[in-house]
Amino acid sequence: MPLLICLLVCYRGLFCWFQQDDFSWLRMEMHSVADFRRLLLEPFAQGTIRPLSERFFFLLFRKLFDLHAFPYRLFVFLTQFANLLLLTAILRRLTGSRPAAATGALVWAVNIALLYPLAWTSTYNQILCSFFYLAALLLFLRHVETGRWSFYFWQGGAFLLGFGALEIIVAYPFVLLVYCLLLARRHAWKALPLLIPSALYTVLHLWFIPRATTGPYALHFTGSMFRTLWNYWTWALGPVRFSKVFPIRESTALALVLLLTVILFLALLLSEGLRRRTGLFGLAWFLLTLGPVLPLRDHTNDYYLTIPAIGLAVAAASALPSLPRLVGLLWLLVYFGCSVPVLERGLDFLYERGQAAHRLIESVREARARRPGKTILLTGVSDYLFYAVIYDEGLRTAGLSGVYLAPDNEGIAPRPGLLPVDHFELPARATLAALRAGSAVVCDVSSGRLLDITNAYAASAPARLKAAPPRRVNVGDLYMADQLGSGWSGFEGTHRWMGRRAQVRLAGPRSPEDRLRIQAIHSEQPQAGPVHLSVSVDGIPIGRVEIRNNRTGEHIFPLPPSLIGKQEITVTLETDRTFRIPGDERDLGLAFGVVELI
Repeated sequence: MPLLICLLVCYRGLFCWFQQDDFSWLRMEMHSVADFRRLLLEPFAQGTIRPLSERFFFLLFRKLFDLHAFPYRLFVFLTQFANLLLLTAILRRLTGSRPAAATGALVWAVNIALLYPLAWTSTYNQILCSFFYLAALLLFLRHVETGRWSFYFWQGGAFLLGFGALEIIVAYPFVLLVYCLLLARRHAWKALPLLIPSALYTVLHLWFIPRATTGPYALHFTGSMFRTLWNYWTWALGPVRFSKVFPIRESTALALVLLLTVILFLALLLSEGLRRRTGLFGLAWFLLTLGPVLPLRDHTNDYYLTIPAIGLAVAAASALPSLPRLVGLLWLLVYFGCSVPVLERGLDFLYERGQAAHRLIESVREARARRPGKTILLTGVSDYLFYAVIYDEGLRTAGLSGVYLAPDNEGIAPRPGLLPVDHFELPARATLAALRAGSAVVCDVSSGRLLDITNAYAASAPARLKAAPPRRVNVGDLYMADQLGSGWSGFEGTHRWMGRRAQVRLAGPRSPEDRLRIQAIHSEQPQAGPVHLSVSVDGIPIGRVEIRNNRTGEHIFPLPPSLIGKQEITVTLETDRTFRIPGDERDLGLAFGVVELI
């Protein structure tokens, strides 16, 4: 029954297409064993290392199914069905009741935490880590039942594999220890060896991956953690999230949260013996697995509740049968009545967003086929579509290059901590040059399909667009040639090579906070070692950096205050050595890349 209800409520998630971070993972390319090792083990976003749930999963499925999303989604659902079966088996052992086990599995199956994991492929890490949590615990329960050490060692293997899925697995030994102390005390010592891998992983993670000190991923070990805990508790129960989607007052939602909380804790108080201890174990699971994300005061997400919500399900399954039947039914009615509609509405939104992303990519693909070699400029791109597809370079993931936002695209709101919108625009000066040369086509996408408006746009563009120097120059862009000084080789499709010395012209800085960012690649002759790049602006040295072999070097430099107010500045790049490729007479330094003010 839990599997059937999950499918009936969340079936839309089976048909969601790729969006947002999905494109970053889909864009991974592997050409050698070294690439495979780097892609699996090199820290990515926010210093995460998740080789199983993100790297290997996307590498394998992209190789097998390319951009056909259904196989990805089907595998996610199959993993979740396995999770529900595991949870049901665990609850049957903990409660001794099949109806209670089914009820608990249903509580988790429709929790709002599962909205994104069941619709957005990038959050598969939550589903896979849940699998390792539940598989490890069930194996330990089998060890306790049978005394067979093979189950214990298999449990340890599932726990260790969990480190490849999500960092939250570090809390598993503590969850297991609490289980033993409450329900199997003579086995408590068996949880202690598992603390060693968690401690080692935590130390290595903190040692080799610097923690963010600012921004949304900064950790705040303050009293704010209690407020964050309360927020997550209210979200897990459902009414607060219900009030954000449906027209009920926030005060009513909070009253329903208090009602659910009081009933659940009253049920724990009325429970006796095994049921009470099992309920307390469920609450401990919730707290322990949520604990690692509580310091993320400025970065809270519903899907962080995916694994903690299992604890809520355990508590509900064990405690609610102790109440009078009508009171227990009232709890379930309020919980399901709030959670299910939120899940359905959210899944509809994510499904439609994925379909919009798919339509945009297919429309641009058709436009590219009709106009090969043309630069495509998009207008009428909504905020919704921009962050679903373009921001994470969904078009490039689909093999579509030479596509930009038009420089006067409106309606896209900048978001704190993210790149500015003009990062994705073709600058006005380059746009006017491309229109004059007849090498660009302008398409309006506001209606949901591409409409060619090149003639109308080109007629009005000279009066609307100011041909000012750009703040961002993609050296590998054909239309940026006018911004390049001496020292550059020819355009090579996605990049240009510089010799020992080259120059780029940018708009001058607007404020003291402006900084210079460069992106360069050194991928030849790995035995020769790194290249050192010296950077100066209008003759003023601003820094020297090391760019290692086979790495993309991204470096940020402060700018001298004397440059503020200048209409245009010249950035000079100089390497400490060059090399030659066999059969090529050029002296090559670095491949670029981007030079921009941020």
